[in-house]
Amino acid sequence: MTETALTPLAAEELVAIVTAPFAPKEAADLRHRRVTGAVDLSGRELSGFDLSGSRFEAPVTLDNAQTRGLSWFRDCRFEAGLSAEGALFGVDLRLDGARLAGDLTLSKAELWGALVLDRAELGGTAFLDAMQVLGSLSCAGTRFDGPVTLEGTDAFGGFWADGAEFGSRVTATGMEIHGRTWLRNARFAAGQAGASVSRLISQLRMYGYLWS
Repeated sequence: MTETALTPLAAEELVAIVTAPFAPKEAADLRHRRVTGAVDLSGRELSGFDLSGSRFEAPVTLDNAQTRGLSWFRDCRFEAGLSAEGALFGVDLRLDGARLAGDLTLSKAELWGALVLDRAELGGTAFLDAMQVLGSLSCAGTRFDGPVTLEGTDAFGGFWADGAEFGSRVTATGMEIHGRTWLRNARFAAGQAGASVSRLISQLRMYGYLWS
């Protein structure tokens, strides 16, 4: 899908669509959109949506929002940051294959499904601290260019980081993992003080199997 093939969508139009009343087993098909303007959904109750393959030209904010249906940002491009601090996601939050130029902020978010970051490219800081993830926290093949914080996060379905690349410091003090922890092939940038698989493992509280 090329940039010219993306369908323009103004931020206010997007807000109107995803704040429509929730309907079970339904989701707004908003794939391959070019979203212009800042998207502010702070504190709103959201219906299901699929924005896969879309491009966001300005910040996207879902702080303290509640999403009852799909929350799919697969293969999206974010020219600025994405923030969902304190948000509640009733099912999976999917960011697999997404590219973010700014920060990803999910501090204190609650996810009743999985957080999927597989193969994403995160250019800024990844604030993944104090989250409650009832499914798995998956970042297989994810590239973290900036710092990552996982402090105080609970991942009840496991932590999958096979082939993840960490380009800066990683802090995970107090992170609890109640499923499998998969850190095989995880890589850390040379020259980063204390950056290694063994240091990351030393910060974790694991209640399941470890592969490293």
